[in-house]
Amino acid sequence: MARNKHANYLLLSALSALFFILAYQPFYVLPLIFMGFVPLFMLERKISLQEENSYAWLFVYAWLTFLLWNIGSVWWIWNASAGGAIAAFIINSLPMVLPLLLFHGRNRLNRKSNYIFFAACWLSIEYLQFHWDLAFPWLILGNVFSYIPVLAQWYEITGVLGGSLWIILVNIAIDKLLLDWPNLPIAIRKQQLLNKVFLYLLAPIFLSFYLLNALSTQSTRKIDMVLVQPNFDPYTDKFGGINEVDQLSKMLQLAEQKIDGKVQYVVLPETALQGMLLENNLSAEPLIAQLKDFLKAYPHLVIVAGMDSYYEYSATEKRGFAARKFKNADAYYEVYNAALQINSYDSIQIYHKSKLVPGVEKMPYPQLFKFLESYAIDMGGTAGSLAQDKESKVFNSYHKTTIAPIICYESVFPDFIASYVRKGADILCIMTNDGWWGNTPGYRQHFDFSRLRAIENRRAIARTANTGISGFIDREGSVLAESAYWEDTVLRQAIPVYTEQTFYTKYGDWLSYIFLFIAISDSFTLFLKRKTGTI
Repeated sequence: MARNKHANYLLLSALSALFFILAYQPFYVLPLIFMGFVPLFMLERKISLQEENSYAWLFVYAWLTFLLWNIGSVWWIWNASAGGAIAAFIINSLPMVLPLLLFHGRNRLNRKSNYIFFAACWLSIEYLQFHWDLAFPWLILGNVFSYIPVLAQWYEITGVLGGSLWIILVNIAIDKLLLDWPNLPIAIRKQQLLNKVFLYLLAPIFLSFYLLNALSTQSTRKIDMVLVQPNFDPYTDKFGGINEVDQLSKMLQLAEQKIDGKVQYVVLPETALQGMLLENNLSAEPLIAQLKDFLKAYPHLVIVAGMDSYYEYSATEKRGFAARKFKNADAYYEVYNAALQINSYDSIQIYHKSKLVPGVEKMPYPQLFKFLESYAIDMGGTAGSLAQDKESKVFNSYHKTTIAPIICYESVFPDFIASYVRKGADILCIMTNDGWWGNTPGYRQHFDFSRLRAIENRRAIARTANTGISGFIDREGSVLAESAYWEDTVLRQAIPVYTEQTFYTKYGDWLSYIFLFIAISDSFTLFLKRKTGTI
């Protein structure tokens, strides 16, 4: 008997994980996302009825679900680092269990299911994934629509968390319908089914198409941009195999294939300027001199490029927490994953990546774990905590155009990207290197997430990758042009400039604040009732 019930628990746990995995890339079975939580709701009820130590067993089987989902959807992290992948699978799956445990605890106290409380807890955990030091928002539920962005046009109002809420509400509706079905009169069943299908499933789709058709046809100016994808293998060529001068020469030669008098911007990928440039005297760096020589032939151009750089502290300067000591000198410096903008008329502008990758570019909670910094994953010679800017920054140019210099991992943080637009960004410019994972779903997922950022802010995106997918994306998430994987290429597109700000751009993750309030206030109310003996 015990063996049979645990086999049943295992089946429900695995079925839920399978639904989530198949809904995401590369399987694209989108309808399954609307049923992913249903087996977990069944599991919670069965364990509640059959197990005395229900919290422990629910934790075990729910964690198994989310662990399998993480492994099945982002297994490609293993290609960059086996240890990093194991850590990511475990750390990212653990918070996912908490909403179900809180839901279970509330149900036991109040003796009835409160699905809205579960939704509030889940959205609160997703909000956490954007803001804590271990942030890995890759498997935010609403990201699943990145490969069919036509269904997510209302992200301009809610952001990606609106998609998560939609998915949860449909799962709840299906679970409640399955619970009520045996007790419903036959005449009512069809009506209940039609009502729930329309209200929960079809209404958001109709809204999406309505918003898409209602997009203003405001006259826009266009920015003529060139993107370079040099396709240096990050494991053999990019960091040590080919010297930095030859790398930059190849990128500029590729760019010249598309440059004429109309091109205004050339964008090079993350760490295009490689080899640790000293920011204290950037103009003296050979790679900067190489760019300036190039600009003499094309004085109308603006170049935006990723770079790795460092800053050396003077003896009297206050050092940041990420400061490092030179090995053979009594001096300190900070290392950055950065971006710069250079042209013939303005001063060089620099931005330091703000959203750093946990375990690669940043030691989470360094006050506690700085002693582990020597074990950080080395990807491109940037192991250990990098210094960072505290907020986003935009680049302005004499072209009267404002560019958002978004570096790699930052593109999966919706409200952070919106902050660029709030600061006046006309174009979202993403610089990345997606070659670490090989030919896996990782680089495709990363590219498609950018399509959601375009919708949320109604801004065109120029995305350049060292390798992966480079391309141009319009404000409705449609791909205007894209490169193939693992090829050196150059793309050119005149992309439109939009100036209106969406509701999401203005107010960010407002939806999460509502559900954070619901989760906290409901928990507090339940606590008071329990203390006073009213439940």
